[in-house]
Amino acid sequence: MNATKTRFVEIVSYFLILLFCYASISKIMDFENFQVQIAQSPIFSSVAGLISYGVLVVELLVCILLIFERSRMIGLYASFFLMVSFTIYIYVILNYSDNVPCSCGGILEQMGWRTHLIFNVATVILSSAAIVLYSNIKNKNIITSGLLQVSLAAFSVAMIIILYHRSDYMIKKENHFVRKFLQHPVTEEKRYDLQVNSYYFAGSTKDSVYLGNYTTPFSLISMDTGLNEMNEKKIIPDRYDFSFKRAMFQVNAPYYYLYDGTVPVIYRGSLGNEKVHTYSKSQAYFSQLINWDKNSFVFSTYYAPLKKQSLGVLRPEEKNHLQLKPDLLQKSKDGVFETDGQMHFDSDNQSLVYVHYNKNQFLVLDKDLNIKGDLKTIDTISQPQIDVAELSDGRRKMDKPPLKVNVTSTVKYGLLFNQSKLMGRYENSKNWENNAVIDVYSIAEQNYLGSFYISKPKEIKKIQLEIAGDYLFVLVGNEIIRYRFAQNLTMHFIKGESRKP
Repeated sequence: MNATKTRFVEIVSYFLILLFCYASISKIMDFENFQVQIAQSPIFSSVAGLISYGVLVVELLVCILLIFERSRMIGLYASFFLMVSFTIYIYVILNYSDNVPCSCGGILEQMGWRTHLIFNVATVILSSAAIVLYSNIKNKNIITSGLLQVSLAAFSVAMIIILYHRSDYMIKKENHFVRKFLQHPVTEEKRYDLQVNSYYFAGSTKDSVYLGNYTTPFSLISMDTGLNEMNEKKIIPDRYDFSFKRAMFQVNAPYYYLYDGTVPVIYRGSLGNEKVHTYSKSQAYFSQLINWDKNSFVFSTYYAPLKKQSLGVLRPEEKNHLQLKPDLLQKSKDGVFETDGQMHFDSDNQSLVYVHYNKNQFLVLDKDLNIKGDLKTIDTISQPQIDVAELSDGRRKMDKPPLKVNVTSTVKYGLLFNQSKLMGRYENSKNWENNAVIDVYSIAEQNYLGSFYISKPKEIKKIQLEIAGDYLFVLVGNEIIRYRFAQNLTMHFIKGESRKP
């Protein structure tokens, strides 16, 4: 019996030696990239330098301890502690973090985070079993062994949680601005279960909300604003010979558009008709696209000569169909991450709004991309807090998680509804666990009107917003929720041409 136990312990030890040797060598061979990945971690970013070297040293030291029989018990305990730490780390990343960094390299990097979690749990069980059997072989007290494992696991959990909360505090710490919370500006009226969480808003009309689905990219879904039923229409393009990566819909009545910016093609169809025709081909690549009117689009794209993002206008039917404005989005160091943002079109007021993700700025533009307003959100982050590392092979990656200022937004009736990532002074951190804060700005009056909370389970990392009629629609996980606006917001609606800001 002891021979079987000994063989099991040896096999587990050799497996752990192979695992840690492979993991450490993979990291050493691409150490530059490994450091950047650690720096991107929302848990380890504040101690990235120490962790990047420390993990390598500990993994190699554990391998040495496992090789020799005299030190094998210490090596097994150390392996157990490491694997519990890695397991808790992955669990926290998957369930509580807004930023999921790259995996750890080699074959393990190909697993994906959830598969990696299962692998780690299995390894924890194996190492624990090996400790118990080895204790029995050496006539050690098994109860003492179990208590020591529980203590190590508890210490590991506490360590990861402390690091996470320290990182979370650094991101969401109290800032030097104060929100004005409006009195019941929205009232929840109805929820509709969509069954899956792969939907996105494609647009709206006064009576309908339109959805696309990332997993069925050629299906356009319409819902009445009462959220009574869904109607799905299979869209038929006039040609399929394009390698789409992420085709999306956009509705701007009476037309709708199907596009994928990685492929320079835009289809157009009429609402109610399932057939779409190629409207623009080989005219522009883009990351975002906004249909302004029947004959023109505004888009964002990477402008290689200046190595930055640029805004442009596309008029497919004109001879000079393309107009770029590379100087609109200002950069200080990096032209891609610093200028990243979200575009919106307010059809009622004929304005384009570009909301920066990483600083407190949003631009209001006209049809020709002339600036009508250069406005600020209420927080104080005027410069993106981004560090970008350029690797030796030319790749560029975040050197640490960026301080995200604005998460998602929508524009309608001259108002910007913006989900902020930053907590203001005097705000209760518990409210942030199950809510998203929405700040409202008047574009025409150039001022901040107030804020309100929208209920959001803490495991949901992203919401989407759409406005139709006097309703705010919110996609939260696999649900679409309808809120009715109160008079303290509708009094600020500007329907039709706005006065110039």
